[in-house]
Amino acid sequence: TGFFAVFSLLYMVSPRTAHRVVGYLEEEAVTSYTHFIGEIDAGRIENVKAPEIAVAYWNLDPESTLRDVVLAVRADEALHRDTNHHFSDRIRAKRESLFEDMDTDSNKPHIKY
Repeated sequence: TGFFAVFSLLYMVSPRTAHRVVGYLEEEAVTSYTHFIGEIDAGRIENVKAPEIAVAYWNLDPESTLRDVVLAVRADEALHRDTNHHFSDRIRAKRESLFEDMDTDSNKPHIKY
């Protein structure tokens, strides 16, 4: 598709910018899902039982509703947003390798906090 071609070119030219763009796109998704939740809460969209496939994928309670699904999806989009902004920040700081954050002491967690 056109987006894939343009994004691939952008990533080759500037990975930092590409991650930042994805972070902003994910932020728009978070905003959209927040509005979706508002529509459910206002009663303009029926809060139906969650589809089985969504319950299984998101590991939701079997009694979950559409609102629960949208909350799970929004949280996932927020994680993608934060991850992409984090990667962009790391590239700017010339700390692209995640191995730099690994702790080699086997008695400690692998990631330095």
